[in-house]
Amino acid sequence: MVKPFTVIPYYNHMRNIIIHILATLLGITVAWTPLKAESPKQSYDKGYRHHLNGRYSDAARFYTTAINGNPSFVQAYQMRAAAYHSLKEHKLSLQDYSRVIELGGDFFKAVAHFNRGTVYYDIGNYNAAITDFTWAISHDHRLAAAYVHRGIAKGRIGDKNGQVKDFVSAARYGDFVVRSWLEKHAPHALKRE
Repeated sequence: MVKPFTVIPYYNHMRNIIIHILATLLGITVAWTPLKAESPKQSYDKGYRHHLNGRYSDAARFYTTAINGNPSFVQAYQMRAAAYHSLKEHKLSLQDYSRVIELGGDFFKAVAHFNRGTVYYDIGNYNAAITDFTWAISHDHRLAAAYVHRGIAKGRIGDKNGQVKDFVSAARYGDFVVRSWLEKHAPHALKRE
């Protein structure tokens, strides 16, 4: 007796082959479809969130992505330099602050000189720190913090008169902590103001 030919097993086999082919084609299509890339601003924002949480390595990585997407993204250089400074990657921090000075307007230049000065101070290069604090003041003469830090650096190299003059300037531009210190330790300096 001859068995009749059944279509169902053949149909199931063909259906599985077709499903496999479609799944493969779908996988290839997804793999070749370019993913929507983040904008430099989105990468910067992610970096900034990591920065605020003290995750400086992750922050630097996202700032780098932002810079790769926009090589003139001054704020990303500024923040990456700050992240590197927190990681004690002083050479990288100095390079990024230098880039901010090259690319930025007066506000960014003042802040970058100030911050680069703090890096120089941290590595013990007080003369370079004084130079950068002086540049920061030349871009914004009311930057009280630059006077304070320059005064501290001047004290480190033995320039006590320069230190007091800078502290007086810092007090003049609103640093109340320094003013209080001067009132207690050098009231004569404030009288000459």
